[in-house]
Parts: sequence; structure tokens; C-alpha cells
Amino acid sequence: MLPRLQLFQSEWVTFAAFFGLIIILIGLSELLRSRLHWTTESSRKFVHILVGICLLFSLFLFKSNTQPIILAIIFIFINGAALKMERFAAMHATRRKSFGTVYFPVAYLILVLGWWDNPASLITALLLLTFADTVATVIGESVHTPDTFVVWQDIKSVQGTIAMFLMSIVLIAGGIIFVSHCLGDQMTAPKLLIPKVLFIAFLATAAEAASSRGSDNLSVPLITVIGLDLYNKLAASNEISLFLVSILVALILSFTANYFRSLTNGGALGATVMGIFIFSIGGLEFLVPILAFFILSSILSRLGKKRKIDRKHQFGKGARRDIVQVFANGGIPMLIAIWYFYTPSPELYIVYLASLAAATADTWGTEIGFFSAKPPRNITTFRKVTTGSSGGVSLLGTFGSILGAAAIGGISYLFLKDLQSLILITSAGFAASLVDSLLGSTVQANFECTDCHVLTELEIHCDRRAMKVRGIREITNDTVNLLCTLSGAVIALAVITYYLDSI
Repeated sequence: MLPRLQLFQSEWVTFAAFFGLIIILIGLSELLRSRLHWTTESSRKFVHILVGICLLFSLFLFKSNTQPIILAIIFIFINGAALKMERFAAMHATRRKSFGTVYFPVAYLILVLGWWDNPASLITALLLLTFADTVATVIGESVHTPDTFVVWQDIKSVQGTIAMFLMSIVLIAGGIIFVSHCLGDQMTAPKLLIPKVLFIAFLATAAEAASSRGSDNLSVPLITVIGLDLYNKLAASNEISLFLVSILVALILSFTANYFRSLTNGGALGATVMGIFIFSIGGLEFLVPILAFFILSSILSRLGKKRKIDRKHQFGKGARRDIVQVFANGGIPMLIAIWYFYTPSPELYIVYLASLAAATADTWGTEIGFFSAKPPRNITTFRKVTTGSSGGVSLLGTFGSILGAAAIGGISYLFLKDLQSLILITSAGFAASLVDSLLGSTVQANFECTDCHVLTELEIHCDRRAMKVRGIREITNDTVNLLCTLSGAVIALAVITYYLDSI
């Protein structure tokens, strides 16, 4: 454990004093902002660093994580309320709408809940959360004509991204060395420390580059601690070669897909990170099914491409997958793989495959359904709808969904050699595709263009904000795809749980 600094006899008194200190610092930042006429960005960075330092300091004040958990929960509510009411401009105000001040305590809560007994990972993650992104932002904004790019929504600069990577290297190495010194552990050999630092720095930089509206305050620390756990486990079992191979395979596959225009640049970055985690955690058993999904689905997407050009204008669905589409289809399987990493079980592997079967069934149903001679019908109203519309089903598309789910089920048989698992995975995948159609027909947002009056799934059409005619504005096709893969996993997990309980 880390050395403790006992300020008061009771840790609850220390907690009260620590909480009061953070409130005073936030109030002080408001005062300085108004008196010194700081920009809102400058004051926000000032608060970010001050609070981050306080959270780092908290690790040395409390013996258990009880007080830090309570502290995090309190500030989740305080920051959320302040953001909603537009209070504390020094803490929240930015040039764009950001939820970073809410993600910050959420990340701290998850870290102290899951990694309190792992101080090296905890301190490293908090160091990156506190300093890395702030330094990257300052450097990126200091360049008069930066080279910019967009992975998700926010505009990033190449100069800021390079600064993020270099700063991450310094902070990760410093955090690991500092904790080793505090705990009296033997220093990690440079030949093992250097690849670890570079790997985590790459993950943190990728998470920051792909962030939007302050989501890096959550994604950067979480990907840091999970990456450290993964690397440490592989190093302890002398499987670093598998780790290196996973990086190489993920890079080759992702950028090959980018070269053949199956993935955008952002999609290739997301697929690389996803591939590294999935292959490092589960080897070929986990990689082959998701690889089959992406390759076969990409081939299907390119078939009949000319027939889909007009549909893309209406529905925004193209053959090239961006990072949002990559994680909408593969994000839940990746999270299940990470769950499997911490609590491995054969049942979780089946759940992982069922989630992939759902993504494949949904994708194949859409792609094969494009070739139907008859227009699809809405799954809830049975009225004819335009080919490609969410919620539309056809006989050919339904056959495609069954075929897609069965393809993942068949691949599972290569590894599980179990007919019951094949049937479960196929059934869960197909059922989830029906859930996808149901959600697409009911809650997914649909709009009418105010210029050309076409019905569309795009909120912006003809360079104008379209009028919502159905569903919930925040629920897009990507949201429905994410819920589809989640429902496939939930259906399989429910069947497995019921079956096990009934024995």
C-alpha cells in the first residue's frame, strides 16, 4: 500500500476538510477568472489541474476507498447540476458543449472502485487524466496554423496529438517509477518498461484523439488501467510475443481495410485498438469470429454499391465504416472480451459470440435485403417502406439475418465443438436483429428535410437541420446497432443463466 498522510485522527474529519478544500479551490478559480479576466478555456484548465492534483493527493490520505467513493458520487451530482444550470463557468465553460466535468468524477469513481489496491495503475491513470490532455490542448492551441483531423466529432491537431503521446510517455514512466519507489519494489527492467510505456501511451493518445465533448476524461484513464492490467498479465505469463503479434495483426488488418476503403481513417484507428484488446485477451478464438464479421460484412457492403449511393444520401449509410460504426458493432463484444479478461468463463465466450452474431445478423439482413425485388415492410405497421429504412423487413433480408447469425454460430463450432452452443448463438443473434428492427421502427429518430422534404435518418440534410417526425432525437442508427449487439449478449446470458439454474 502507498504511504499514508494522517492529517486528522478521524478520516471522516480529513474527508470533510478535503471536500471543503476542493470547494474553496473551485470558488477561488471563479474569483480569479472574474478578477484577472481569464478566458473560459484557461480557467477550465486551471480547475482541471487543481482538482486532478487533489485527487492524486487523496490516494495518500485514506486507508480505504470508502471516502473517495463518496467524494466521487457527490461531485458527479454537483457537476451534473452545475452543468445543467450553467453555473461555475470557470469549471464548465468551453467553446463547445462538453460533459468533461461530469466524466471526470465518474472516471475517478470507477478507478477507486476497481483499482484501489493497484496504486501503480491508479496513479498512472490519474496523472494522464490530470496533465496529459491539458498539455496537449495548450500546445495544440498555441500553433497558429495547426494540422487538423477529425476522428469522431471534435477537431484535433496533429501537434496536440504528438504532445499528448510524448507527455503520456513521461507521465506513465514517472508514475510507474514513483510507485515502485514508494512501495520499495524492485525497478522494472528497461527492456520491459519501455514497451509497456509506449503501448499505454499509444492507447491513451488514441483515446484522446477519438474523444468528443470531454469523453477523454473517461476513456483515457480507463483504457490506461485496463491496458496496464493486460500488459502486466501477459508479461507475467511470458506471453509478450502474443501481445506484439496482436499489435502487428491489428495494424495490418485495420490499415488494409482502410486502403481498400472499407474503413475510414478514424474507423481504422478504432479497429486497431479493438483488435489489440480482443486478440491479446482471447487469441484466435476471439479474433477469428470478429474478423469474419468485418471482412464478410465489408464484402457484402461493396456488392451492389451503385444501388446504395442514393440510399446513403437519405440514410447516411455507406460502405466505409467510421469509428462510430466500428464501435456500434464491435464495442459490446470488446467490452465482453474485457469482462472475460477479468473473470474468464466458457459462458462469457458464448455471450461474446452471441453479441457478434447479433451484429452480423443485423448487417447481413440489411445488405442482402437491398437485393430484394419487393420493397420491405415496417415491422410494426406492415406498411411498405423505402429499401434501407430502419425498421423495414423483407423475406430476403430475414433470410440474410438468419444466414449472418448462423455464420458466427458455425465459426463457434470450430472452437466449442458444441451443437447446443451453435443453436443458442444463432438464435440469440437472429432474435437480436428483430429487436434492432423493432427499435428502428419505434424509437430511432426519423426526420423530414425542410428543403427537399425527403424522409431521412440524418438530422442534418441539405445543409440544414431537419424536422423530427418520429422517435427520439438522440437515438440514431448507430445507437440502435449498439443496442442490437447488447440485446444479443443479454439474450444469450439469460438463456445460459436460466439453463444453469434449472440443472
